[in-house]
Amino acid sequence: MKLTESHIRSLIGKKEDERVEFKRASSELPDNLWETYSAFCNTDGGTIILGIREGKNKTYSIEGVSDAHKLIDDFWSAANNSEKVSYSIFFGHYVYPVKCGRKMVVVIEVPRAPREARPVYVGEDVFKGTFRRNGEGDYHCSREAVKAMLRDQCAETADMCVLDELLVSDLNAETIRRYRGRFSNFKVGHVWNDLPDDEFLTKIGAARQCPDGKVHPTLAGLVCFGDFVTIMRVLPDYFLDYRERLSNETRWNDRVAAHDATWSGNIYDFFFKIHDRVTGDVKIPFKIAADGITRIDDTPVHKALREVLANALIHADYHGRRGIVVEKHFRTITFSNPGTMRISKSVAVAGGTSDARNTAIFNIFALVDIGERSGMGLANLHGLWKKYGYAEPKITESYDPDRTVIVVTTDDDTENDTVNGTVTRPENGAEPDQKCPKSAPKVPQKCPRSAPKVPQKETADLQGLTAAVRQVYKAMCEDISMTHRGLESKLGLSKTTIRKATATLVQKGFIRRVGPKKGGHWEIVP
Repeated sequence: MKLTESHIRSLIGKKEDERVEFKRASSELPDNLWETYSAFCNTDGGTIILGIREGKNKTYSIEGVSDAHKLIDDFWSAANNSEKVSYSIFFGHYVYPVKCGRKMVVVIEVPRAPREARPVYVGEDVFKGTFRRNGEGDYHCSREAVKAMLRDQCAETADMCVLDELLVSDLNAETIRRYRGRFSNFKVGHVWNDLPDDEFLTKIGAARQCPDGKVHPTLAGLVCFGDFVTIMRVLPDYFLDYRERLSNETRWNDRVAAHDATWSGNIYDFFFKIHDRVTGDVKIPFKIAADGITRIDDTPVHKALREVLANALIHADYHGRRGIVVEKHFRTITFSNPGTMRISKSVAVAGGTSDARNTAIFNIFALVDIGERSGMGLANLHGLWKKYGYAEPKITESYDPDRTVIVVTTDDDTENDTVNGTVTRPENGAEPDQKCPKSAPKVPQKCPRSAPKVPQKETADLQGLTAAVRQVYKAMCEDISMTHRGLESKLGLSKTTIRKATATLVQKGFIRRVGPKKGGHWEIVP
């Protein structure tokens, strides 16, 4: 929809921002127009309005242009000159005059350039002429940022690169064995199941036979099946980190990092190490099947979160800095990966368009039912979160270093947990806050007021429980009189998390409820 006079007057009442730029242009195109054009093309698009004068204290007024049609002709002449700018928008309706009172202004709507055209640069030197938008200004891109955009241009994605200094034997044999086991479970009787490892990895895009007669891993094969030290030799900035903090304490309750030397450190094992942790506090109860990931009574919310995790691994720029970081706090999970989005946020949220940065990794994951090819991941996430009343997921891109961050809220913080129209409660039927009644029933069930600490079960018995459940159990062992509200206050966890944790502890035989829902008390099972 084209801007009107009322739109323009509304815009000049505000400051310039990352999507709007005002320029004074009485009779000629301003010299710095093309820097802004490049910046909008390389970021997320924006609107340039010619004929606006900037006054004191960032105030703006309509000054107009002397000949709007001449400026538009001059724009198209320069935009189609490759010595002036490397890429031109193709449709005339992006550039048009608007009458504002007795004056005319020119509107140039600059779309985000397709990845095949980025970086869009001014002049003939890509490193000197590439700009991006930050707030209300344009800035010159670093060489690192330009190289990242150039990598994204290629039809063959960066993860298809063959690493001829490595052999298949340099990969982690145990990870390959686990992958092949999952592959054979999903594709029973497939002809690839009987192939030796080097041929199998070649078939799935993790390796390639080269003119030297040897089979060498691709970059996709390395990050999916390699060891951390080997991966770091090729990708010095490679980094995987899951951090979980469910209370107000400063330390992490749980952490999984590629560099801790207790596991392989590749992205395939990382996915399986943390996917249950990521979805562990989703409200709807679930059970896990024998394959370790498929859920019985799985929900769309679980699937959407696993899809976001898979996409962070599939779409990351492994040459970029700061690595992949997943941070879980109570009520929010943040997924952060190097690299900007290859399509605009609006297109991604609309769904139906898939443009993986790493097509070989995408294929390796998809063959074992991780990730979808439909391009509906973010669309499903937004649709489900709206349906269930959660806060809208936040998607942001930042630059130098390039980074995509998705923040999702996993708790609507309502009094009851309602999903699909059903109110869910802990399996023991306990009310949210167990308190001692003001007036005792006829057969009183006393709440212990100063119970001593109860010996905890051995650490081995607690394995397999989430960090939140372990926290609740420890707190109850220290003071068995603790109510749900008291646990909330002590641990900084949500009502939902506390109720689910106590339900899990009852189910697993760690605690039991004595007496009625109201007026009874908890006991630690020896």
